[in-house]
Parts: sequence; structure tokens; C-alpha cells
Amino acid sequence: MRIITGKNKGRRLVTLPGLHTRPMMDRMKESVFNIIGPFFSGGIVLDLFGGSGALSLEALSRGCDVSYIVEMGKAAIKVIETNVKNLGEEDRVKIFKCDYKIAINKLKNDNLKFDLVFLDPPYKLNVIAPVINALLDNDLLNPDAYIICHYRKYDYLPHEIAGLALLKTYGYSLSEVSIYQKQTK
Repeated sequence: MRIITGKNKGRRLVTLPGLHTRPMMDRMKESVFNIIGPFFSGGIVLDLFGGSGALSLEALSRGCDVSYIVEMGKAAIKVIETNVKNLGEEDRVKIFKCDYKIAINKLKNDNLKFDLVFLDPPYKLNVIAPVINALLDNDLLNPDAYIICHYRKYDYLPHEIAGLALLKTYGYSLSEVSIYQKQTK
């Protein structure tokens, strides 16, 4: 796996061994970033199920300012820390070693709001809908923020949600990606 474009273009990332994680493929990442904008002029990223940190690190490479990565797996935390260090992004990445529910409460208490949110939970959790609701209920999204959801095909049915527009859904062999954008009033 690698960074596709931006300041860290072509840099390789470490991934977790085995089949317990399934990072978003490069062509999926490229499709997502083509929709939300190939480059950013700032912005705050939230990656609630960090895995290797690849999605957040891609967003930073493309111009986002800072990323908050949430992960509770010890092996995954080590991989994220290695990738962050290898890219020299220690000052722009905050890692939360906890469950996503705890992280959402902490982020709310810290009055943080995000421009870009990645939801790529382990398939067995099947939590996309409740996490989106928690983001909205806790007012964690800036105007025009994007939420990118990656899930096992048919485990989540993408739909319009009050306050969010469904921009696009991509189907791949075993998974789907849906992109939402917060609607400004």
C-alpha cells in the first residue's frame, strides 16, 4: 500500500499482516478523492477505525492540516505509529487508543469539528449507521464536511440522512464505499 498523491506521493505504508484487516484499495481511494477533491487547502480529518492510518495519511498528503486517528487494536496502533513516523507527520497526527464511542465523547468534550471523516470499521461491527448518527447528534461536523463509509456489500444500505446528502456509492467485489456531505443551511 502506498500514498497515491500529494507531498508524500509514492511513499510505502506498513500494513497489518494477515486477513484481519482489509485496507481500502488504491483504486477505491482514488475514486473517493476524485469526488471529494484531489487536494485540500487545510481541514481536520477524523479516522474512527484507523487500521494502518492510510486514509488519514493520504488526506494529509493532499493538504489537510491535522488528523485524529482512533484505533483500539494494539498491533494496528503500532502500524499507525510506524507509518506516521516514516512520513514525518508526528506533529499533524493525534492517535486515540480507545473505542470509537469513547473517542466521540472526548472529541465532543474538546469541541472539535471535522471536515473529513473516514468510517472503515471492521465488517463484523456493522456500525456505520449508528456512528453517522453519533457524529450528527454530537455536532462533530463542519459545514460541507464529508463522511466516507467503507463496508461489506449489503451490510449497510446507503440512503439520504437528514442533514447529509448522499453524493455517490461505489460497488466493488465484496465491499461498497458511500460518500456523504453535510448540507449547509
